[in-house]
Amino acid sequence: MSKEDSRYYEEVVAKKRMFGGKIFNVDVEQVVLPNGIPDIREIVEHHGAVAIIPFTDNGKMIFVRQWRSPLEQETLEIPAGKIDPDEGSDLKEVALREMDEELGLSTDNLEKVTTFFASPGYSNEKVTIFKATDLKKIEFKRPLDPDEFLNVEELTLDEAKEQVKKGVICDSKSIYAITYWELLQAKEK
Repeated sequence: MSKEDSRYYEEVVAKKRMFGGKIFNVDVEQVVLPNGIPDIREIVEHHGAVAIIPFTDNGKMIFVRQWRSPLEQETLEIPAGKIDPDEGSDLKEVALREMDEELGLSTDNLEKVTTFFASPGYSNEKVTIFKATDLKKIEFKRPLDPDEFLNVEELTLDEAKEQVKKGVICDSKSIYAITYWELLQAKEK
């Protein structure tokens, strides 16, 4: 729905960049609410990300275990990565890059599943999720980013659901992937 058609449109009357970083920017916007009252919005601008739901031939899904400083804990997540500002609009290429870098795998069978906004209350970060099957090992794997330390783990659906209960799988994209997996299995029955 366009802003012209929305009853809830907030007019931005001023905007100030508070932080400019390599992953995101933070802006403070002065807005006028639909009832005419002024308010402030703190907005995180993000270039977006891709995530991959990689299914193995033996009925498992691949996750990466890594430390997440904001949570102060290790997590298990589906492979993912940010879209660099200079990358084109071919998100499949970005997904393949991340599979190569994090898993040492590639595929000719990459299918877009969905796109969603991670936290629309304060950020414009858009995550596009792909399903990957028929995985192939890459002979010369791309190196991880210098600040990336992770371990690759394959889990069954029951193992993944147990990790959700334990709070190790705790991010929206990975929980979405597990729900998607459950739906796929329900369709097969």
